[in-house]
Amino acid sequence: MTKTGVPSLQRYAWISMAAAHVTIVLKGVAWKLTGSVGLLSDAIESFVNLAGALMALWMLSLAEQPADGF
Repeated sequence: MTKTGVPSLQRYAWISMAAAHVTIVLKGVAWKLTGSVGLLSDAIESFVNLAGALMALWMLSLAEQPADGF
């Protein structure tokens, strides 16, 4: 929660990163079980989603900082 009582948007970025990790693991396990190249490709593509969530977390943390006074 922020000072205004509104939940921090960073929380949602963390949830997104956790979901991306779970997705990568599940698709990786499914690929190992089936040998499907499509599942492997999808698991690798999920790393892009993880990178996007990481970038969102970084940008939200920058946005929460006070203005620099220009």
